[in-house]
Amino acid sequence: MRSRFSAFALGLGDYLVDTLAREHADRALPREALARELAQIRDRRRFMGLEIRESRESGDEGWVTFHARVFEKGKDVSFAERSRFVREDGAWRYASGEIEEG
Repeated sequence: MRSRFSAFALGLGDYLVDTLAREHADRALPREALARELAQIRDRRRFMGLEIRESRESGDEGWVTFHARVFEKGKDVSFAERSRFVREDGAWRYASGEIEEG
């Protein structure tokens, strides 16, 4: 989770695509266009901090609950999410996430 947050902050679109699970819906999109779109997020948003609130794993599946401090055009668009990761070929990949209320 920390590496993906850093990749968003640095605009590392290729890394963000590489760390998506095979099952993630965005994998159906053309790779170059997706990497470019993900890289450009840093042009609109400032990623100011990440707090990991909980993490656990069971076999080849894991969950991370976090709070991300993010600003867009000076407005606070921070959010909390519970992310699901799966282990593929020995590496953890982002499979899905649900925004948490409150």
